[in-house]
Amino acid sequence: MKAGLILETVIYAEDVAAARTFYGSVLGLEEHAHVQDRFIFYRCGQQMLLIFNPAATRQQSSSDGPPPHGTEGSGHVCFRASRAEIEAWKRHLGRLGVEIEKEMDWPNGGHSIYFRDPAGNSIEFAEPRIWNIADMTKLTNQKIVIATHNKGKLAEFTELLKPYGVTAVSAGELGLAEPAETETTFAGNARIKALAAMKASGLTAMSDDSGLCVEALGGEPGVYTADWAGPDRDWTRAMRLVEEKLAAKGATAPDQRRAEFICTLCVIWPDGEERIFEGRAAGHLVWPPRGTLGHGYDPMFMPDGRSQTFAQLDPAEKNRISHRAHALEKLVAELF
Repeated sequence: MKAGLILETVIYAEDVAAARTFYGSVLGLEEHAHVQDRFIFYRCGQQMLLIFNPAATRQQSSSDGPPPHGTEGSGHVCFRASRAEIEAWKRHLGRLGVEIEKEMDWPNGGHSIYFRDPAGNSIEFAEPRIWNIADMTKLTNQKIVIATHNKGKLAEFTELLKPYGVTAVSAGELGLAEPAETETTFAGNARIKALAAMKASGLTAMSDDSGLCVEALGGEPGVYTADWAGPDRDWTRAMRLVEEKLAAKGATAPDQRRAEFICTLCVIWPDGEERIFEGRAAGHLVWPPRGTLGHGYDPMFMPDGRSQTFAQLDPAEKNRISHRAHALEKLVAELF
């Protein structure tokens, strides 16, 4: 047996609020979960950074959770970065008054900078080559296959990726078969589609699995979003079904009709390397449907802060605020 990839990194901070401000505002990490005075969790690509208050976790009972843990003194965490990114971080930290404690040029190549978080933990940004690890694969100026047969979705992806020199072709244009989506999560189904497209085309593949999750319906239709439209993908039928279920629950006010679109992007390279990214767009559902732009449930989805549905908004504006755009922002930050 051999252990797999490291999933979590843990450091400790008694002042969780100060840590939350630092890692969220200064380092810009994506918050995953937070319990006041106890912990703050961040998602970093395919790994998690967990920051615990040791005074709380040393006292926890293992009968209803993990065993007690906690330590005193300074911990250490290192974030991978290119040399150009390290220089940008130096300027960013300097503007915020965060002192660089030390810079290192390593004998075998590679550069690091060190600074401290409010709890005194040592934070490092380093080039991966200090451990003879290759830089992550990028997508700039590549030709990729979008694992979809949906022309609207292909057009949306093509527009979003155009600024980065990416040439996109769809699985439908290549005549690839649609694999059965047998998973119960967006990430699982996105992975199925990307893997099938990559194997059939030999190209780097990008897929998304996205759907509408309605709060009053317990998150439905969720991963079955397309199924509610039937085999002919009748989205009028699908929207009517959602409305009928909401009406049956007496959900008429906007706060009773809360919903969100969720998009999970999966990128798989021919060598098997994989990345997953998630984006969300919150809003409420309206009836009757409004607008003729967009696709799917767009005519009944009113995003927060707007007075028009996704199907009424100019496509460029929708592409700026959509769940797919939010997922792509995370992809761009890591892969371009």
